[in-house]
Amino acid sequence: MKFSLKVFIILLLVTSSKATIAQEQAFESIKNFIKPAKKDGGLKLSQYFLWCPSVIKVGNTYHMFASAWPAEGGMASWTAKSLCIRATSKNLLGPYEFAEVVLEKREGKWDNDRVHNPKIVKVGNKYVLYYISSANETGYAEADAITGPWTRSEKMMSFSNPAPLVRPDGSVYVFGRLSVKIGDKQVRTARAAEAASYKGPYQNLAPEKENLFPNNYELEDPTIWWANNQYNVICTDFAGVATGRNKVGVQYYSKDGINYQLLTKEPINTNEITYDDGSKEKFKRVERPFAYVENGVVKAYFLGCMTPDDKGVIVAHPVDDYVPGKSSSKKK
Repeated sequence: MKFSLKVFIILLLVTSSKATIAQEQAFESIKNFIKPAKKDGGLKLSQYFLWCPSVIKVGNTYHMFASAWPAEGGMASWTAKSLCIRATSKNLLGPYEFAEVVLEKREGKWDNDRVHNPKIVKVGNKYVLYYISSANETGYAEADAITGPWTRSEKMMSFSNPAPLVRPDGSVYVFGRLSVKIGDKQVRTARAAEAASYKGPYQNLAPEKENLFPNNYELEDPTIWWANNQYNVICTDFAGVATGRNKVGVQYYSKDGINYQLLTKEPINTNEITYDDGSKEKFKRVERPFAYVENGVVKAYFLGCMTPDDKGVIVAHPVDDYVPGKSSSKKK
C-alpha cells in the first residue's frame, strides 16, 4: 500500500512537471520568431539621428513615424531638438523614404520642450499620434488623413513613453512609465491609463500601486498589443534587474492590464543585430522596440539603433507571425 502510494505521488509529480514544461513551451516569447533584419531595410537618413519608430499601414503603403533631430548633434541633441517625421515604404521592412516633418515643439505650449516618442494608431476614422514633450507630459495630435493636417491636444497624461492600445469599442488603454522615488531609489515604474475615447479624460489605473511590474522592475520604451486574451508588452529593461543585462529587450504580459508578469528572463534583443545576408553589427545602443501587429499577429519588429560613431538608424526585423501561445519552428 505504501509502495503504491509512493508510486502514485511520483507519477503525479512527473505529470505535473511535464504539464508545467508544456505550458512554458506553449507560451513562448517572441525571441525565436524574430528573423534576421533586412540589411537594406528600415530607415537611414544622413541629415537626422533617428529614434522611436512606429508604423501603420494605410492602403498599400506603410507609414513610419519616428523621432528625429539633426544628426550633427548626436544622441545628446534629442532633449532640445527632437521632432517627429514621417517616412513611407511599399514594403513593411523598408527601406523607408523620408516624406515630411510632422510635428515640432511649440513655444508657449505644453509641448515646448520637444516632440518625442511618437506612437501612431487609428481610432475610428481618425489617425491619432501620441507623443511626449518633457519627461512626464504626454498628449496627442489627430488628423483625418495620415498626411495631416494635425490638430494637437492639451497635455493628457502625466507619464512618458506612451504605448496606446485601441480597443474594439473605441476606448483607449495607454501603457507608459513614470519615474518615482521608492524608498531611497528613483525607479522607472510601469503605469497605465484609460479613456472611453482618445480625446480623454484619461484615468490612471490602480493609482494605489507604485509599479504595475513585479519586483519593481524598471522600463523604458514599451510597445503593446492585444493577443491571447491579454495585454502583451515588450520594453527596454532599463536597469537590467529583470534580465541581468542592462537595456536589453524584455517581454511582459497581463490579463487585466494592471498586474503584469515577466514572461522570461531571456532577453528579446541585445545590442547585436544579425542581418539577412548573414552579417552582424554591434551597436552602442539598441532601444525603442516597436512591434508591428496585424489582427493580433506580430509581423515585424523595429528597433532604434545607435552606431559606435553616434548615428541613429531604424532597423527592421521580419517576424514569423508571432502570437503568444503559438510555438515557433525552432521548437517543432
